[in-house]
Formats: sequence, structure tokens, C-alpha cells
Amino acid sequence: MGNLPYIWIVAAVLVFGVVMPQEGPKRKNYIILMTVLHTCLCGFRYMLITGDLHKYFNTFHRCGTAGWFSPELWAEGRNFGFFYFNKIVYLLSGGDFQACLFVIAAIIHIALGYVVYHYSPKPWFSYLVWNCMSLYIFGFSAIKQALAMAFVILSFVGIVRRNLGLYLAMMAIAGAIHMPALVFLPAYFLSGMKVKPAVVFLYILLGALIFAFKDQFVAFIRTFYYEDDELFVSFGGVGSRMIMIAGFALFGLLLRGFGDPVMNNLFPIMLVASGLQMLAGYDNIFTRLTDYYFQLSVLYLPMTFFPRENVRLQKDAMQPILPFNRRSMAVLTVLIVVFLLWFYWTFNINITISYSVDNYLNYRSMWDVK
Repeated sequence: MGNLPYIWIVAAVLVFGVVMPQEGPKRKNYIILMTVLHTCLCGFRYMLITGDLHKYFNTFHRCGTAGWFSPELWAEGRNFGFFYFNKIVYLLSGGDFQACLFVIAAIIHIALGYVVYHYSPKPWFSYLVWNCMSLYIFGFSAIKQALAMAFVILSFVGIVRRNLGLYLAMMAIAGAIHMPALVFLPAYFLSGMKVKPAVVFLYILLGALIFAFKDQFVAFIRTFYYEDDELFVSFGGVGSRMIMIAGFALFGLLLRGFGDPVMNNLFPIMLVASGLQMLAGYDNIFTRLTDYYFQLSVLYLPMTFFPRENVRLQKDAMQPILPFNRRSMAVLTVLIVVFLLWFYWTFNINITISYSVDNYLNYRSMWDVK
């Protein structure tokens, strides 16, 4: 089937987004449909479609046959949650790795559907961002981080509700699955501040300090990802993805403002995402750390272009710098949708992957491979 399934799923997002309700309680029907479609496409893919899945296949069987208190599962406390998860699914499924992939896909997309239902003003826009910004395809290969990201996105519920217990519980699960998920821990406290010009200036100052002392910052943060003493050397520059993410953050500041308290919580998360991506010149792991924050663009971008229903706005909140009328916002929405589709086609679909083992574009269903 090649890359066609990835095109079909985006087409489904847009077509069903037009014909199904996007507001009110009935929008849950669209979200349920998207949850099922995304879970099935991801969960029923051939279990060895990328090189990473070969590694996870071996991990699955090693954990499944290991003892409950063995070093293979505890792993000195690093990512032990993922290994015990593998053990449990192995026993329940009779050692079926395909079942493990389906369960992971279901957890990811149920978590996504939950936050989209509660906080997105336009579910179709959220699912378009999820696909076009590579967040969906990421889960086809890096299943350990993708599973941890599901609990990180659920932790955002604790941020919105200012429920520290819920937030820490979700983060504990995420960190047990993939220790680098703990990079999201500052989000609760950063999001607690009301966005004002002085706070925006503070964020920019912090970003400048991180860039100025990036070598030391990289040396510190790499210990969350790798156990060895490998040193990273910067290739220079900040990269186009960092500029894009910073641009998304700027859209909210210019076009929407922060009267909606959820938007207020999302803005610093987008800024941290751009700051982490600024360090991607050292190593690709910073792009992966960025995604713990950037995945919440599935809420931030729709809220930038569409207001949420029945929201009590904060009266003293920072207002949009360039408030556009409805017609102008509609034109901007069309432009950002075109950009997302272009980005998806250019960087996800219409590419050549030289290493055939990692060619996720050669999509095959589980029943296509004997």
C-alpha cells in the first residue's frame, strides 16, 4: 500500500471534519471515529515495519519470558514501566507483539481524544495538526516514547485543573515508561503564571540564556536520555523547525491573546518547545524531547484560530496584539491549513528513505505479511 494509508487518514480527518459536527456534545462522534481510525491504522500495521520495531520486538519477548523481579524488568529503575508493560501484555496476549502494538496505539489515541474533546475548539484542526506535524507517524516507530507522550498529554488535564496530584501521577507513569518524559515536569509551574508582557520578556530572556550557555545545558540534559558519557557537538544554527514552532507560539500572542485560561497554560509550553528545538543542532534527541511539549500544539493551534465555546475569559489577561476580524481569521485559517498539508507532503510523505528497514512509507497491514 506504500504511503497511501497516510494520505487516506488525512483525507478522512478533513472529509469527516466537514460532514460531522465539530461543536457541542455531538462532536464526540467525530472524535470517537478518529480515535478508532487512527488506532486501527497504527495498531494493525505490520509489526516489523521499521528498524525500531525489530528492537522492540526483541524487548517484548525478552521481558515476557523474564521473571517478575529480574534485572531485565527493573533495569535499575530506568524505563522499568515500559518493560513491565511488555511483560503484562505478553502474558495476556500469549506473546503476540502485534497485540502489544495495538494496545499502545489505543492508549495513545484515547488519551489524545480525551484532551481534544475537552479543550479543542475544532477537533478536525487538532487531528490535522496531529498528522501533519509528524506526531502520528512518530508513534509508528518510537513506541516507548509515544506511549509516554500519551500520559504527558493527559498530565495537561492536571495543569488546566491546577490539580498537582493528577499531574504528578500522570508524569510518574510517563517517566517510568520513558525517563526523558520528565523533561515536561517544569510545565506545571511555568503554566501557572498569567501571561503578561513582563512574563513574555522573562521567557525570551530565559531562552537567550539557554542559548548563551547551550553547551552546559546540553551536557546536563543529555543525562536524562543517554547513560554513557557521549559528548555532543553543535552543527550551528537553530534550525527551521525551531523557527516554525516559535512562529506558532507568536501566532497566539498576535492573534488570540490569553483571555482563555487554557490558552494561557499552553503558551509557555510552546515557548519551551521552541527552546528545546533550538538545541537540535547538537543531536536529534532534542527534537524528541521537544515533542513532549510540541504535541500540545494539537490544542494550541486550533485555539489560536478559533475561540472555545462557553469559556469565562480572564478580564485582566493579555489581549491579542493584532486582533483580526472573522473574515481575516478565516483567510489565515485557510493559509495555515495549506501550510500544514504542504509540510506533511514535503517532510513526511514525498521523501526518500535510503535505509529500507526504516521505511515507514512502505506501509503494510499485519495480514499482508506472512
